[in-house]
Amino acid sequence: MRILLLVPALLLAACQSAGSTPKVGSDAWLEKVDRQLAVSDGQGHGPDYGSQEWCNVVHFRLYGQAATKPVPCDRAWMERVELEMKKR
Repeated sequence: MRILLLVPALLLAACQSAGSTPKVGSDAWLEKVDRQLAVSDGQGHGPDYGSQEWCNVVHFRLYGQAATKPVPCDRAWMERVELEMKKR
């Protein structure tokens, strides 16, 4: 009987820990990227999260060079950012 009670508890715990990773593109994800790559200074100075300027700075922080043209700043670009950040 104890095993039957333990299984749902373990499943619930697994779901909660998996949910702690912010969804790519969400406000929480934008904040995570901003903190990890030091886009802003933590005092509200810097480009607005998700703006074109912000995305260009993220690109610079990831690759060490300015983009030759504005980065797309779309969902596909954010997915690439997420993959690149996982390598660090």
